[in-house]
Amino acid sequence: MTKKNTVFDVVVIGGGHAGCEAWAASCRVGVKTAMIVPSFETVGLQPCNPAVGGPGKGHLVREIVALGGVMGKVTDRSGIQFRTLNRTKGPAVRSTRVQTDSAVYIRNMMRILTDYSEHGVIIEGFAGDLKWDGSGTQRAISGVYLQNGELIKCRSVVITTGTYLRGMLFIGDELTPGGRQGAEPSVTLSESLEKAGLPLIRLKTGTCPRIAGDSINTSLLEAQFGDEPPPFFDPETKGVRLPQRSCYVTYTGAETHAVIQKNLHRSAMYSGSISGIGPRYCPSIETKIERFPDKDRHQIFLEPEDVEGKTIYPAGLSTSFPRDVQLAMVRSIPGLQHARIVKWGYAVEYDAIEPQTLAPHLEVDGFRGLYLAGQILGTSGYEEAGALGLIAGANAALSAKGIAPIVLPRNKAYLGVMIDDLTGRGVDEPYRMFTSRAEYRLLLREDNADERLFDEAVRSGLIDDRTAARTRASMELMTDTLSRLQDSALNPSQENNQRLRDAGISEIKKPTTLFELARREECQLERLYPVAPWLADLDCAVRTCLEVKIKYEGYLGRQEVQAKRLAEADTVRLPEGMCFDGIPGLRGEVIEKLNFSRPATLGQASRIPGVTPAAIEILRVYIQRHQQNN
Repeated sequence: MTKKNTVFDVVVIGGGHAGCEAWAASCRVGVKTAMIVPSFETVGLQPCNPAVGGPGKGHLVREIVALGGVMGKVTDRSGIQFRTLNRTKGPAVRSTRVQTDSAVYIRNMMRILTDYSEHGVIIEGFAGDLKWDGSGTQRAISGVYLQNGELIKCRSVVITTGTYLRGMLFIGDELTPGGRQGAEPSVTLSESLEKAGLPLIRLKTGTCPRIAGDSINTSLLEAQFGDEPPPFFDPETKGVRLPQRSCYVTYTGAETHAVIQKNLHRSAMYSGSISGIGPRYCPSIETKIERFPDKDRHQIFLEPEDVEGKTIYPAGLSTSFPRDVQLAMVRSIPGLQHARIVKWGYAVEYDAIEPQTLAPHLEVDGFRGLYLAGQILGTSGYEEAGALGLIAGANAALSAKGIAPIVLPRNKAYLGVMIDDLTGRGVDEPYRMFTSRAEYRLLLREDNADERLFDEAVRSGLIDDRTAARTRASMELMTDTLSRLQDSALNPSQENNQRLRDAGISEIKKPTTLFELARREECQLERLYPVAPWLADLDCAVRTCLEVKIKYEGYLGRQEVQAKRLAEADTVRLPEGMCFDGIPGLRGEVIEKLNFSRPATLGQASRIPGVTPAAIEILRVYIQRHQQNN
């Protein structure tokens, strides 16, 4: 497919993680799709840490995989260390995290994206302006102008510009226009959005200096190895493709803190140069020292960016100090006394759009055909960007085919939690996904992502027939195995009890089902092999999911009841353009919060901080009367 004389159904602006998922999702739905990128060489670039996953974030990646996305596949093929975090904690918060070779990640991303060339084309260039048809509430996207004046005609646009919108880089008192180091900012597109009337906000993020691997004394440091067997994101991954590397752990100390405190006024964050709001949960090292003056040390993870370990990312050292302070700070840390910095850390300030202007399917209200995803919505992180990009790209493509959009509720996916948080509450800092944001996180585990999202993946056409058949077979196997465990009983014979004792399981005194045995705290399914050898034939992923379903049966049942109530509240829609000022019984503070947040449903209103249960009941009665009158 070429761009000449083609009217694309969907045009994606940006080739980062959000852009790649948006373009691939639109292609999978089966419509004509273009992606505009500044350079082919940076499609899928990891400009910050060389890792994917972690608590909440790993859950998002598994959901991307369940919806046919590419991030999990690319990560597995590019991984140089695989770990399960929170392994000793409950299943709700266990998560996969993978260190990647950043250069290999880009190559693998491009290889996978070429599989979609039947429906898509990637255009190298800079998006400059949007073309609209109509005006006011009838305004609709009809094209994208490149900065060279060329018009790419289309029916919808997904903007995934990351930190490029009027991006400005800060290293001490040095200011350089850019979306990241070595890349120009997008100024005209930002001006175009502002001129169209979209509310812009200013945010800030940053990155760490990079250190030459051969300048680090690892003998002084604690090594951190990957898991064996390695955990993968994609159920179809069969094994690692690259040599594995260890990470190392070190800490800041009194000398480091003295360097930072002495030079705090030279940081762009504290000199007054930066006005944008930074992420509370991933702050710069200078912010950590200023915010926690009594803390003796801060942990630093030394993460390899490549399979040879040539470049190291010191996670936890994000900074906007000038170069001389960065060098002194790094060399004050154990193991880094002779470190060479190969790339300086910096802060980046950029434009984002207030996410409350979006509908839950990520189309901007009043701007037909305009979808947004990633850091332009105030998020922070590859995983958040990729997940939002997938939904925005899929929904833009589904709109072109006249199919209902994907709208995931909070009790079905972390994606639903994130989108509801963004569109319902907005942001006052870059948004980062945590497991604590999900009310029913025991229902939203990594291990059951395929099961949770299967129906939507099939309905929307995001997964092919082969993947659907594999997932369906896995789900049927789990159902059949649960039934077999419930139907299979052991008699308290001497032989059976001896087998149980040998496996570390308490003996039974009456006929007991395998399901009842598996519910015991000390009894994993593997321990039942002597009395039920057929369990050994189960895939590891199936066993893991079954284990949770069995041991947490009661908790899961209660959360499902609670989630159903939440879902019911989310089906009660508030009248469009509802005026809260005239509703008797609502306090002024509540009215102010409702007017600011503009919730779409009663459920969204209930999740706004400060909106009381009493206020929700008042709204419920008002809605009922409104419906009766109309």
